[in-house]
Amino acid sequence: MTGNRWAMLASNKAILAEFFRDNPAAIASYLTEKMKENDFDAARAALSRVMQAQNVQMLARDAGLRRDTLYRTFGGRIDPQLSRILGLFGALNVQACVVRADPSEVQSARSWTAPDAFEGFAKRLTQGFASNRFEEAVLALKEAVLSQNVSALAREAGIERRSMYKTFGGAVDPNLSRILKVLAAMQLRLLIVALPHRSGLPRPKLGRPSKAQKASS
Repeated sequence: MTGNRWAMLASNKAILAEFFRDNPAAIASYLTEKMKENDFDAARAALSRVMQAQNVQMLARDAGLRRDTLYRTFGGRIDPQLSRILGLFGALNVQACVVRADPSEVQSARSWTAPDAFEGFAKRLTQGFASNRFEEAVLALKEAVLSQNVSALAREAGIERRSMYKTFGGAVDPNLSRILKVLAAMQLRLLIVALPHRSGLPRPKLGRPSKAQKASS
């Protein structure tokens, strides 16, 4: 679906909710489109729209978060952390891959890293994100960042060198904005894909789950 079509849908929340509800393929396509340029505001708004299209109470349960925490994290006002993004992806039955950015959207190859190295970084990061497990994803980010000239990468990403080590040293939960900055600096981007269908009761459209659904969960 084209960017213009997504923009038209975004103006009608009811249609958008109907389109995204329990539809991992549509969610993956939309998030990929909105994240392809590593634009933080676009990515944050897209995550918020997708979240609000679901039954939030049951989505929070599946993501391992409190309902109010899910709303606060993905309400479109704060910079969500990686662990909560991965929890949301797991609940939505999607996962992130990392691929090379489109050639028309990047500058020439960075002098501080061989062009072929970016392919290796993309594969390692995809492996780390594959299971939606925070420990594996944060380790992959640490390896990708620290295997490079960190000073040059920090300069390209617009992040202080000290903050780069702190954010991607494996001991903290990195925020989406910095992850996107680093991906952009490495000429990479996120590609969201739908996972195979999993069994289980579908979430109700909106509102609170029924007593029968609560009892069966």
